[in-house]
Amino acid sequence: MIERVARFRDGFGHTAVDPLELAGPVPGVDLSAVGLLLAPPVLSGEFMPFSLWRGIERLEPEPVVPRPWPGGLRAAFEEAVRELTAGVHTIGVKVSGGLDSLATLVHACAVADGRRVVGFVIDMTDDCGGSSVAEVQRLVRELALDVELVVLHPERDRAEPHWSAVGPRFDGMPEVNAAAAQRAAELGVGVMLSGDGSDELLGVPRYATAAVVRRHGLRAGARYLRDAAKGGPGLFGEAAAAVAGLFPRRARAQAYWAVNWPEWTWPTATAVLAEPYRARATEWARSWVREQVAGHAVGRRTWAEADAFDALFPYTPFPPSGEVPEESPFLHPVFLPAALALPLADRYRAELPSAYWRYKAQVLGLMPGARAKLPRSKQYFRGALARQAATLDVGRRLRVTDLGLVDADRLAREEDTGVLLYVAAIERWLVGAERRGAVIG
Repeated sequence: MIERVARFRDGFGHTAVDPLELAGPVPGVDLSAVGLLLAPPVLSGEFMPFSLWRGIERLEPEPVVPRPWPGGLRAAFEEAVRELTAGVHTIGVKVSGGLDSLATLVHACAVADGRRVVGFVIDMTDDCGGSSVAEVQRLVRELALDVELVVLHPERDRAEPHWSAVGPRFDGMPEVNAAAAQRAAELGVGVMLSGDGSDELLGVPRYATAAVVRRHGLRAGARYLRDAAKGGPGLFGEAAAAVAGLFPRRARAQAYWAVNWPEWTWPTATAVLAEPYRARATEWARSWVREQVAGHAVGRRTWAEADAFDALFPYTPFPPSGEVPEESPFLHPVFLPAALALPLADRYRAELPSAYWRYKAQVLGLMPGARAKLPRSKQYFRGALARQAATLDVGRRLRVTDLGLVDADRLAREEDTGVLLYVAAIERWLVGAERRGAVIG
């Protein structure tokens, strides 16, 4: 259920990775399907499990079978990076200063064997006033990494993102990422690596108190409980998970969903979506929720197992920003099964000195010799993303409003950063589809 390469099928059973190969001489965009992108599961979860083209079905990915890797996760990660960079003369890595992209950069340098490694970092100021560039430069210097850094400035380094028939890119800074891809192509980069998927794959689940106690003892469980109390459902959620273990599986799954995803218990598509598309998207979202709850019940998952599952599945990687292939070793077929084979309680390490490290324990384990130099807190860039969202000019004529998909008046009043970023991505994609001769309706 991890889709590294999307596959599509038409009504005659023909399959392809490019839906336009199946859509006929006058491809038709299904505007109702596009509207589903503004329903809560997709809007919040950054996945797209359906086709946007009339008469074309998006195939479900194959399930991932957990399988330990000889030598452990670090060996699996190194092998994943080695395979992704095989035959590549210049290796690119997107870096932000966080642990996930840093682990990718460290291993890229380790397997480079004299090859050129180029790191791409966007110049952003985090919500505490810190600089992403300064942090990356510090890490490269203190870890003695042989890497060239390319700094991209959001105000001036912007390009048109690569259009993909698979669907829109929903990244926070698509034009800047497109500029990075453009620069990478100019430098001869053969593959652009990232830390994408790490949080979803290796993040510490909620409701794992009992699992941590069984695996690591009461002291570790108490430390986990103190960390869990600071976010999400908190201590109430941990207590509810313990009681819910006594429920029948269907009731246990329903209670989990109500506590863990209260905003998705009875989801409603965003108000900027015009009718009848909003009603259709809302109906689809509620059907999707029913299927998820039923899946947890059939799988007899504990609340911790269900939370870990929901964090990762389904996962849809973004289409590339440009001509350079984009990959993440965290989602590679070598590393992914090895990570899923790890007991959930082992994702958390109570003995580490900060909550950030305790929740990123397995990523830290990929860089054992670097620990003293690594950041102990996470950088957040909410302000930078809000500024990007403000670049959508809601005052000009937009295809999403001309087509009746989005309500112009509601869009003009919308302040949610995520909604604005998604509308901008959909607008860009629809314009690109029409340029390629598509009929939208």
